[in-house]
Amino acid sequence: MDRAAREKQFHDIEFEQHQREKLSGIYRLAAPSIHRFIEACVAAARGARVLEVGCGPGSVSLRLAAVARHVTAIDISDTAVRQARERAARAGLANAEFHVMNAEELDFQPDSFDLACGRAILHHLDLHKALPALARVLKPGGAGIFLEPLGHNPAVNWYRNRTPDLRTPDEHPLLRSDLRLATEFFHRVELHPEILTALAAAPLPDGPAFEAISRLLGAADRLLLKLPGLRWWGWTSVWRFEAPR
Repeated sequence: MDRAAREKQFHDIEFEQHQREKLSGIYRLAAPSIHRFIEACVAAARGARVLEVGCGPGSVSLRLAAVARHVTAIDISDTAVRQARERAARAGLANAEFHVMNAEELDFQPDSFDLACGRAILHHLDLHKALPALARVLKPGGAGIFLEPLGHNPAVNWYRNRTPDLRTPDEHPLLRSDLRLATEFFHRVELHPEILTALAAAPLPDGPAFEAISRLLGAADRLLLKLPGLRWWGWTSVWRFEAPR
């Protein structure tokens, strides 16, 4: 089984069985980052032709369709695309379409989209194929916004190494080298890291203490992650690509 087939098989099962719900205690820390990412996508999508890469069951696409001229969403998982189409139909959306497609082999004409976006998708891809594919289908003034995990924090990597069943064998949290690679295909590349000390709130149960401590640590992280020596130690990050080459 090749890498694309492994990814498809894993995500078909995930979208049917929701195995990553086991990580809900950890992923609740990412809720503010996810909210900011979605709001940034919504702001950039107004009146635009949008491509969502790795759409899953379509949660972001449904938000974007409310403001975009048109949304095209793709996923390698047949299950995800079926679920996304069902959700769009229930919402009565006429300006969103969903396709089963490999993000490394985008089947669109050049200059098709004003915006490309995706949540936790780039680290599943061969970026030597995916980044030039994205640059090709974006218009000259187009942009990309992606929420992605980073791969330099030793504590986070320790946890990842001990939970291999919760992720695919081929995924690779993004590294400095991936940022350098992106500059080969886009004139402007920005990285905004998030979540460092806030990880300490993960063991706390839901409630006022968790909310207060995670907010306090989140505010500290916004300062700490501006430091050159720490910015790559964030757990997750927003990547912005502008002006494809």
